[in-house]
Amino acid sequence: MIKEKESNEDESIIAQKELVIQKEEKEKILAELLNAHKELAYQNDEKEKRAIELSIANKELAFQDDEKEKRAAELSIANIELVFQNEEKEKRAAELGVANKELIFQNEEKEKRAAELSIANIELVFQNDEKEKRAAELGIANKELLFQNDEKEKRAAELNIANKELVFQNDEKEKRAAELNIANKELAFQNDEKEKRAAELNIANKELAFQNKEKEKRAAELSLANKELAFQNDQKEKRAEELGIANIELAFQNEVKEKRAAELVIANKELAYQNDEKGKRAGELNIANIELAYQNDEKEKRSAELSIANKELAFQNEEKEKRAAELSIANKELAFQNKEKEKRAAELSIANKELAFQNDQKEKRAEELIIANKKLAVQNEVKEKRAAELVIANEELAYQNHEKEKRAAELNIANIELAYQNDEKGKRAAELDIANKELAYQNEEKEKRAAELIIANKELLAFTYVSSHDLQEPLRKIQTFVSIILEKENENLSDNGKHTFQRMRLTAGRMQQLIEDLLSFSRITTTELKFEKTDLNLIIEDIKAELKDTIQEKHATLEATEICSANIIAFQFRQLMYNLISNALKFSHPNRPSHIIIRSRIVKGNKLKNNKLSPEKNYCHITVKDNGIGFEPHFSERIFEVFQQLHSKAVYGGTGIGLAIVKKIVENHNGIITAISELNKGAMFDIYIPSD
Repeated sequence: MIKEKESNEDESIIAQKELVIQKEEKEKILAELLNAHKELAYQNDEKEKRAIELSIANKELAFQDDEKEKRAAELSIANIELVFQNEEKEKRAAELGVANKELIFQNEEKEKRAAELSIANIELVFQNDEKEKRAAELGIANKELLFQNDEKEKRAAELNIANKELVFQNDEKEKRAAELNIANKELAFQNDEKEKRAAELNIANKELAFQNKEKEKRAAELSLANKELAFQNDQKEKRAEELGIANIELAFQNEVKEKRAAELVIANKELAYQNDEKGKRAGELNIANIELAYQNDEKEKRSAELSIANKELAFQNEEKEKRAAELSIANKELAFQNKEKEKRAAELSIANKELAFQNDQKEKRAEELIIANKKLAVQNEVKEKRAAELVIANEELAYQNHEKEKRAAELNIANIELAYQNDEKGKRAAELDIANKELAYQNEEKEKRAAELIIANKELLAFTYVSSHDLQEPLRKIQTFVSIILEKENENLSDNGKHTFQRMRLTAGRMQQLIEDLLSFSRITTTELKFEKTDLNLIIEDIKAELKDTIQEKHATLEATEICSANIIAFQFRQLMYNLISNALKFSHPNRPSHIIIRSRIVKGNKLKNNKLSPEKNYCHITVKDNGIGFEPHFSERIFEVFQQLHSKAVYGGTGIGLAIVKKIVENHNGIITAISELNKGAMFDIYIPSD
């Protein structure tokens, strides 16, 4: 009975302890439920904010719709402007057509003048050929005259010789009296022959006189022709230069015409593509085709004229060949005449008199040549007047071409501006379409993230429930049973058993602490972020009150001055400061009182010696410095990793998650944290959080 009573008492004690533990669990659950309610309220606030953001997005979408309507109105205005510009282009095209007709008329006038100039050149070439022929005939006549003079001298010498022979013959006649009868007969025969030759000589003299007269005429004509030829050559050179300049201008105008025709075709195509007015401009294209056909006809006419000129040149060459043949015949006749001249030596004096007479005739013809030169001077003055008129006409044509080029340039600039406006409108329409697509995509992403956040919150609640009950409940029972055994069975246990149970209780407590730290770490990762302007002094004072006993035990001094407000997540930042201060107290130096200094200030990024910070942003720089045992510098990065402990668990307790939680909280604030320390010289933590 006594044993049953004792067992009942033990069970009642265990039940009471379990009841106390359950009450504590209920209180923790109520606290967690309060936290869950706070988180749910926070989520509701976030939903309201997102609803506000959604309404703002809708307003932005409505604003964008208004902008679309405005741009549509602008596009309508631009279309009206385009129609106006098209009408202006049509007017300018009509002006260009009129200008082209004027240019065609001027080109026709130029072609007529070029044709006249070509005819004049052909006539000049023909005259030059005639002059060359006459010059050649004059040269031949001069040569014949020199040859005749040489023959006269030879015949005079022969006449002297003949006189001497006659004296000798008279001497011989006396000796040859017997032969006189025979000589008389022969002389009578010779006289008959002489009479015949005298008659032939008269005929030859008449022919020679006629030829000399013709030669003199030709010589006078040749002299006149030479002067005319010299003048015409000068005129030819001037006209050739004018013709070259006119041809160059004509070629340049043709090139400009072709370029303008190409530009007009391009402009017509572009205008037809933009305004669907191909039908209206088909007439212009037909006119351009007619102009092109007209130009081709003109080219064919010029080709025909060139062919005629070539035929005339061939005809002239044939005439030259005929005259060369006639000249050869004349040379043969001259050779025959030279033979006859040998026989006609006695008639040389008569020919000399006739030559004097011919010289008189030449003087008369020289006077006539002077008169002809005066007439030619008058003609030159008339030609100079026409050349001046041609220069004036060319200047007018150049001015008209310049005006046409200006109009074409204006039309080209208007087309470029119109194309640029169309491109800008297209770009704006494309940008608006892209912006609408991006806005729709962002809205979809926001909805997806909201759904993912709801799912994550549900999973977090489930994980919190499991961590709070299913994982921690066995640990609590283990701790309870170990406590009961150590209290009730302490006398019956050996020292080894007592040590084992104490280690079991410590291990269970460490396991519980590890689960709570992991739960805190997971909450930091998944909890929604709610930033608010918070006074850091309030957080530090709250932590000092919570750690009051530890501060007194360590004889620690916590100095917090120059503390500013910061835009933070309040409950997370409290966890951060709690972990740093508790670590500073835990790792304090055993031989000196702990001294913790906390500072904060707002600093520009470019004034902080850290390359990871933006130089244009403002940062809240928080420093937590202590005089504890510190750590070696090469551990400055490792200490922020999960489950990293630099000391034995027997000396310093903990799970190695505290500083990992600190780094995670700083990252949630879009900041960075660094640690600087030396062994036995304390440590300093620098935290940089954006203040904007």
